[in-house]
Amino acid sequence: MKQGKTNVMLETTRLILRPLTLADAETAYYGWTGDADVAKYVSWLPHHSIGDAITWLKEIEWKYDAAGGLLGNDNYIWGFVQKETGELFGSGGLIWEESYQLFQVGYNIKKSHWNCGYTTEAMRAVLRFAATVLGIKRVAGGHAKENLASAKVLEKLGFVYDRDDITPHVDGVQFFDSREYFLDLDKL
Repeated sequence: MKQGKTNVMLETTRLILRPLTLADAETAYYGWTGDADVAKYVSWLPHHSIGDAITWLKEIEWKYDAAGGLLGNDNYIWGFVQKETGELFGSGGLIWEESYQLFQVGYNIKKSHWNCGYTTEAMRAVLRFAATVLGIKRVAGGHAKENLASAKVLEKLGFVYDRDDITPHVDGVQFFDSREYFLDLDKL
């Protein structure tokens, strides 16, 4: 990781990516973290209250040293904001996956913003940050087999299919058939 003050705000043609704050709890909960349709194919449980969203936001808080340099963390999550409207409509980033010993990409956005190319656009910026700022060489990705939209995102980003798998839900009870991918960031 590069030393010194780290700018973690990312910009694309249509989006600003920024760290989420506790002030985003209500927007996140009503927009995507509390929506069962958004959570249908993910391994986390939908939030049942704004309190759940606050707990999550505390877990993904960015950490810095006294000089403003980014400290290592097991996740780097950004909020996705539409430049034109200023609307916060989703989140995504990198989550440490112990079983792979790699970071894995993850993302969720409001249904009203599905099929607009926003997730691919945002995750391209995240992957550039991973490679250039964090020095990450390889990342994992995966999706429930039925989640064809997420498959398209991973393929557009250049991920290469590796194998089929079974992914446990965070509740430890449910499982879903999944497809696993990897991306070497030196090919970006």
